[in-house]
Amino acid sequence: MQSAEFMEWYKGQESTSVEWFQTLHRFPETAFEEHQTAHFVASRLREFGIEVHEDIGKTGVVGVLEGSRPGPSVGFRAELDALEMDGRAPGDIPSETPGKFHGCGHDGHSVTLLTFAAFLASHRDFPGRAVFIFQPAEETLGGAVAMLEDGLFDRFPVDQIYALHNIPGIERGTVAICKGGALASSDVLRVTITADGTHGSAPQTGQDAIMASAVFLTGLQQSITRVIDCRENVVVSFGKIEGGRVNNILPGEVTIEGSLRSHSADARQIALDQIARVAKSVELTYGVKIDLDCQLLVPVTLNDGVCAERVARAAGKVIGEDKVFRGVTPPMAAEDFSYFAEKVPATYFFVGQDGPYCHHPEFRFDPQIFAIGASIYAEILFNQGTNELTG
Repeated sequence: MQSAEFMEWYKGQESTSVEWFQTLHRFPETAFEEHQTAHFVASRLREFGIEVHEDIGKTGVVGVLEGSRPGPSVGFRAELDALEMDGRAPGDIPSETPGKFHGCGHDGHSVTLLTFAAFLASHRDFPGRAVFIFQPAEETLGGAVAMLEDGLFDRFPVDQIYALHNIPGIERGTVAICKGGALASSDVLRVTITADGTHGSAPQTGQDAIMASAVFLTGLQQSITRVIDCRENVVVSFGKIEGGRVNNILPGEVTIEGSLRSHSADARQIALDQIARVAKSVELTYGVKIDLDCQLLVPVTLNDGVCAERVARAAGKVIGEDKVFRGVTPPMAAEDFSYFAEKVPATYFFVGQDGPYCHHPEFRFDPQIFAIGASIYAEILFNQGTNELTG
């Protein structure tokens, strides 16, 4: 397939894709509540003559389309859910659901995948099978696991899987592909410091949990750069701290909550070990007790080398080699697509756009991504089993 063939077809499709986007953008739904969104997606797939399966992982949708030639089963994933926030982008289509907003572009990703499905429905001379995965609850990092627990890859096996995400901050219309880790792992950190509280005028009669928390935080940030290679991408941040009720009583408990993100499982473990060491040293110095609760939300999203090269070759045909950036530094964002990538070879790539970053109230998805993303997907699928990775 030539990308020019897709672009010629898209001339008659563009207005429909925009209408789909306007509908989804107007009625955002959040994690595991994407009932109308899922119904909309399933209805469109059925209109195309695609086999549809609903309620996979609660509100997920899967479409399956067989090609006319032998080949692999290839999965393509988009997200369904919106954010719990209000949007205020000038000239944007207003959300009709107060407090909910498609501020990450998942509506656009779903339309991109629907556009690809519509193209395939009228161009079935591709090899193998296309599996369209519309995942719920990405923002809460629960949808991928829910679909897997519902037997996603047992019922709809795939040999490889792909996903894209818009990314403000890189040139509009370009494609960025990371080598190895594409997105970070994410841990939730909960630190509880307990002490014998006492009067502020006599700190020697008890323990100072607030001072201990300050030393823990500063000691961790000072020391973690000494134990982790500076070439590793690791960030430990704490965004919540609670303790005390009045100004002259040292409290009996301080709680701290934060996150740990990394692109390397080894670096993550080093960071966790250092957190434990710092906690132990603060316990010994200040006589407090520190309980650590570190819970992995999602592992690193790892790009398979062969799949990543397929994306790069496909993108080069669609937008030109000069607009494809290989081996870019991955963002520290996390995604539960990582659980899919643990099961089968995968690649997660980015398409650049202008405007505020994702999750900003003035974020606006760029509709040009519909054609770019769908055309890249088509190139990936139609070139399966050819010599597209040689020469």
